[in-house]
Amino acid sequence: MKKTFVSCCLLKKSNKILITSRPKGKFLSGYWELPGGKLLTHESFEDCAVRELYEEIGIKIEKDNLDNIDLVTHRYKNTAIIMMIYLVEFWTGKIKLKEKQQLRWLNRKDIKQFKYLPGSQIIFDRIYENYYKIFK
Repeated sequence: MKKTFVSCCLLKKSNKILITSRPKGKFLSGYWELPGGKLLTHESFEDCAVRELYEEIGIKIEKDNLDNIDLVTHRYKNTAIIMMIYLVEFWTGKIKLKEKQQLRWLNRKDIKQFKYLPGSQIIFDRIYENYYKIFK
């Protein structure tokens, strides 16, 4: 079975979190997810998170501002996804959508209103349950 390693970032600001939609033309387009993406060959989870946030939404983060909060796995038909989840509360730059996706800032009660990638559903269930203790 193929394994895909992914870094996902839970961006938090003013007691809300950021989600983005999958762009048209990508696998499961229209579903919602946390910003992030696949690791390149010989790339660390942290380096991937830094790169992906800049490529997807135009913000810069320091590795020191990545707070590892979870490791989640999910099996699709022929691929196992291994996702490192980071909480990010500090960044520089203004968020700009670079991949024609949509974004939403959600408070805890809004989380159940969106359709998430199957591999990410457990993360959003945990966010809703305040498992990560991110909501006041």
